[in-house]
Amino acid sequence: MLPPTADRPKLRATLDQLSAAVEDLLLGGLTTASDATRQTLSGAMQEAARLRLLRLGGTLRVATEELGRFTRQEKSFSRRRLTFFLNRAWLLSRGMGHALDTSDEKEYDRLTWSPPAQPLPAVKVVCLGAVKKVAEHAFVAFEFRLRAIADAGAVKAGQKLSWSAVFPLKKGQDIPPEGFLHLPQKQKFAPFLFLERTTLNIANATVSGDETSGWRLALTDQSTVTVGKPFTGWDQFLAWSPQSALDRLAKHVPGPLDLDTELQEEVVLRDYEVGKAEDGDEPGQTVYPITMGALTLHALIGAGAEGKALKKSIDEIRKVRGANPPLFGLMHYERCRLVFQPLTTFPGSSDYITISKENVNKAALLKAMDFRS
Repeated sequence: MLPPTADRPKLRATLDQLSAAVEDLLLGGLTTASDATRQTLSGAMQEAARLRLLRLGGTLRVATEELGRFTRQEKSFSRRRLTFFLNRAWLLSRGMGHALDTSDEKEYDRLTWSPPAQPLPAVKVVCLGAVKKVAEHAFVAFEFRLRAIADAGAVKAGQKLSWSAVFPLKKGQDIPPEGFLHLPQKQKFAPFLFLERTTLNIANATVSGDETSGWRLALTDQSTVTVGKPFTGWDQFLAWSPQSALDRLAKHVPGPLDLDTELQEEVVLRDYEVGKAEDGDEPGQTVYPITMGALTLHALIGAGAEGKALKKSIDEIRKVRGANPPLFGLMHYERCRLVFQPLTTFPGSSDYITISKENVNKAALLKAMDFRS
């Protein structure tokens, strides 16, 4: 849907500034990157967030993050990632600008990739896993992978949902990523509730997406999140067949704006073996080959605080003799490889292996209370 008429001039000007900034970077080289350029990218990202332009906002977030790594001369800087997302930002800004000028709503919707939201009065869910992302000097983000326990509006029992929380990082903060999970949201709950292995009752929320790709849950000012009963029925969610993934691949038509992770599957591995760790493509990244029958997956573990807890858990799994517990995670296709992101093992109940079990420094946490969302 095209933005309200009153918002269009500001958005159009932002898109023009964004495309010009990207062109200046690509023509002049990264050494010409100035504070003004970074402010342009940041301002466009804020405008995208205000108008709920998820694709453009996500693209600018990664581009800004990589540009910051370059200016700080960090080893984790990736030329390939920065180039891809800068070019993607340029394509989106020029294409969206053209769609605004011609009032082409269909083209605008295709580029923004913002499915309409619909109300969800109440839903009961459990958490199957948590994705942890740490962008040094920028933010900490968690995405919780959920399942509906009962029918709720458009969402049917057993269908996938996800909810995300992002916390900005302040210079000089000495707090582990998991510490942010204890910070209260404006709905007066702490995200750590999602990891309590209970049902959760969520009211007055909205969802977007569909049953195939999964529903994305968004909370409003009126939303509530409360703890339900302890949950033990994990087995009902631990069946997986590659056929659904093959069907999606057969129907997929690739395009220039695709991200590898957009064609992503939630999978469960059984009777698998974890091989010896290898160096990944990015500095500090670790790769574990995981085989399950004829499938070979490349389990990627990030560097630093992002992957510390996960690497420890995978190393412990490798030491176990006999059958490994079911392993839940996310799989996508990248450069002719099956790339796997482990999230949870189920030796009985759920063990969220991306989340550190170390105690949080409460004193340091109190200093971060200004970052409540």
